[in-house]
Amino acid sequence: FEKVMNTVKARALHSELADGFDLLRERGRGRYDMELPEFDTPAFDFLRDLTAAPWMPIVKQILGEEVVLIHKGVFLSLPGAEAQEYHQDGPHLSTKVQRPCHAVNVFIPLVDLSMRNGPTEFLPGSHILGHDGYDRSKIVVPMVSAGTPVIFDYRLGHRGLGNSSNDCRPLVYCTYAASSNGKEFRDSVNFSRKRYHKIGELVDKPLSREERTRKRKLAQEERRCLQLIAQHEAKHTPPQQRPAPQPQPVPLSNDQSPR
Repeated sequence: FEKVMNTVKARALHSELADGFDLLRERGRGRYDMELPEFDTPAFDFLRDLTAAPWMPIVKQILGEEVVLIHKGVFLSLPGAEAQEYHQDGPHLSTKVQRPCHAVNVFIPLVDLSMRNGPTEFLPGSHILGHDGYDRSKIVVPMVSAGTPVIFDYRLGHRGLGNSSNDCRPLVYCTYAASSNGKEFRDSVNFSRKRYHKIGELVDKPLSREERTRKRKLAQEERRCLQLIAQHEAKHTPPQQRPAPQPQPVPLSNDQSPR
């Protein structure tokens, strides 16, 4: 997160931040959805291994043996982050009949959850077609310890609560979909990189005021040198080596018109 924000500051990408980058998107004030390249390294093989993660037996009980990991990332809630709007991550695959669960989310908090640091609020039963409206009397808020997975239907209504603590609340998430004959559900709305700006190579640390001033002066000096070189070449280039002027068309009078 710090590298992305350092890059935003160093390259003045603040306007692009509102639209989102391929590695980081805002999900409300003070709340970010991040993709970590480190998750594709050997140290995190267990996230991609459909047999190694301890929550996979439950995921397969819900979705069946043919399962695909369609996305993984981190939700980061900063101190002062506001509560999200109540929402569902994905729609029903049919608007007429209740179909079996086609995808699930697994949330793994990296810190102990409390009401202060912004846990997730769920509405049981809201995954049922026609019962997705918000009902405060039925909400539940799991207060689990760090590393405890919370698994829920992709259609279940939920929202992240505000973080009134002084600490960040990071949460790893994995999204799995049922697969049939090599085909599975794909969320092209939440997980399409084509929608977002490419942030490019990340900056390790922000530039200091002195470094920004020096960078600006170097750019100005470079432009001035290029102008001087162009003037020098124009002054000392022999006439025969200079580009011949292009002839300009001469307008014809009425009596000079071609016959």
